[in-house]
Amino acid sequence: MKEKWDERYGNSEYIYGVEPNNFLSKELAKLKPGKILMPGEGEGRNAVYAAKNGWEVDAFDYSEKAKEKAEKLASENSVKINYRVADITELSLPFSTYDAAAIIFMHLDEKLREDTHKNINC
Repeated sequence: MKEKWDERYGNSEYIYGVEPNNFLSKELAKLKPGKILMPGEGEGRNAVYAAKNGWEVDAFDYSEKAKEKAEKLASENSVKINYRVADITELSLPFSTYDAAAIIFMHLDEKLREDTHKNINC
């Protein structure tokens, strides 16, 4: 499965573009910036947007290629994001560490999605 995502993100273009998800940008505008968790962040467009708007960003994805592109995008936008490669099924998330969490287009089967949402506790 990891190879599938590395292949998908392996080219130079950004599959979902570099602009943030519209829903995310509208919702973040309603909140005071703090610390945000962004699981399944892909190529980083949303993490970079959040960082540009004062958020301290912890993001992760399954793909090393996605991480590389996210870090490149962050550098091009002169922001810092804390991004790591991780498998959501093996990741232990600290409770009450985040002010917000944002999951945009994270592709999980129904049971894993339910478990993931339960484990993300802001």
